[in-house]
Amino acid sequence: MTSLTPSDFPMRRDTYLQALQTKVHGDARVRAAWVEGSLGRGTADRYSDIDLHLLLEDADVADFTANAQSWLSAIHPLVLYTSMFDGHMLNALTDHGIRVDVWPHAGHTVTLDPNRIVILHQQHGAVTSDDQPERLDAAAQGQRVLTLLREFWRCVTLLPAVIGRSESLVAFSGLAVELGLITELLVADAGAQRDRGVKHLNAYLREQDRAFLETVLRVPELSAPTLVTAHLGLVQVVRERGPTVTERLGVTYPRDLETAALRYVGAELIQLGIDIERLLDAHV
Repeated sequence: MTSLTPSDFPMRRDTYLQALQTKVHGDARVRAAWVEGSLGRGTADRYSDIDLHLLLEDADVADFTANAQSWLSAIHPLVLYTSMFDGHMLNALTDHGIRVDVWPHAGHTVTLDPNRIVILHQQHGAVTSDDQPERLDAAAQGQRVLTLLREFWRCVTLLPAVIGRSESLVAFSGLAVELGLITELLVADAGAQRDRGVKHLNAYLREQDRAFLETVLRVPELSAPTLVTAHLGLVQVVRERGPTVTERLGVTYPRDLETAALRYVGAELIQLGIDIERLLDAHV
């Protein structure tokens, strides 16, 4: 078995990118090829994957998508290939662990921000530049936050059912769902625009928020009291920060939904011998 050192892996990705560039240069169907994500912005680290975008004439998209697995395998052997989002994204993993997402685009020209991409190939007139910064739509962001809050409180109302049925694993997995909603809320509260992938979060959360969430989610055992305590720790975050971010974005916090959810959850958990008022007070 070949012995590998940590420095081998970034080198292999660079080697793969060079082979990829040669591949798109030699494919007459590809009007333009560029890399987005952290590689495009120049912020990549050793764990970054390759987000490859290809501009193809309308008539060539279906043919390329149908044969993309063999197209990628010719660059380097694959151990995984998946067509996702109805073929809009093609996900692959090479036998050296290089992750590649391929996004085929139909069209004759494309307008790109030169600060967020690296162009691998372009035919004449295929790419135009637009480096105007993308502005956040406050109204859209406000509606997005309301959607997050409504979904969070809906998830909270499921807590009595999973605790009452002794579904400890479901109650535990529900923490991850609620955590995802809360982190998006806290990113919005911090005024950050998250422009990196799902594997990047620390840079968009205030350090004290991240530390608190990590503390809340230290579940020593999958017992009803500890699971409820963890869920209620997340509840307190939303109760405290939800009104702040909604006020800043000019939308109304769903107070009636919060009140109804906690009234229902409190009454049901009391029947199971769990006093959520006492547990909520412990987080204040």
